[in-house]
Amino acid sequence: MTDNVERRRSQRVDARLRLQVYLDGDDRSSEPASLETVNISTSGVYFLTDHYIAPMTKLALGLEVAVPGPEEDDPDLALVPCEGLVVRIQPEEPAEPGQQYEVAVFFTRIEPDGQAILEDHIEFLLART
Repeated sequence: MTDNVERRRSQRVDARLRLQVYLDGDDRSSEPASLETVNISTSGVYFLTDHYIAPMTKLALGLEVAVPGPEEDDPDLALVPCEGLVVRIQPEEPAEPGQQYEVAVFFTRIEPDGQAILEDHIEFLLART
């Protein structure tokens, strides 16, 4: 029998945020891959890409998060830099060109200010559901 108990410590929320991805060792002088998240939590991010990224690969990330501004309909945007580790990819092996991969990343480093922005954004999204 399968146990469907949620094991995540941080609640995930559907969110379409711009995401910049740099592979480990990238000196950041090149352009990052510009992607979009599927969902986020305070401990990680889930996104789609057309490039295979091996599990346990270190990534540098930048999440573009809306923060409340003076006008509710026109939020400001903040780039939240963080680092993470690929913990899951589907399919698990490289496939033919054009294949879409689902990638789950666990945050390994995020500055306190960025963490606070991310938490506020997630709370905002949860309040709207």
